Amino acid sequence: MNEEDIKQFLADNKADIQAKVRERLIEGLLQDHKWTMRDQIGETVAEFMKTEIMPEVKAYLVSEKSAILEAAIASTGQIGEMLTKAMVERAAKNISAESYSFRETLSAIFK
Repeated sequence: MNEEDIKQFLADNKADIQAKVRERLIEGLLQDHKWTMRDQIGETVAEFMKTEIMPEVKAYLVSEKSAILEAAIASTGQIGEMLTKAMVERAAKNISAESYSFRETLSAIFK
């Protein structure tokens, strides 16, 4: 293969050679900057969430504050009722009419 053949080969394959060089250059850049890009993307997303999304979420929550408070209060009341019911059921299981605890409890209540 002489110089003319090499020039002709390069000319004939110019587009393929350029595409391959471009591909390898891009792959190299991506490999070199993969960690930096990941960190920068993470920082950008965190900043966006902090400055754009969270204020909107907070504003929505503030606008729904009374409904949220009412639901929380209602839930708290239900929890109290459930605990009371569970305590009564447990006490009923633990104290039978023949037990010493039952007689002592009745005696203490009615004395």
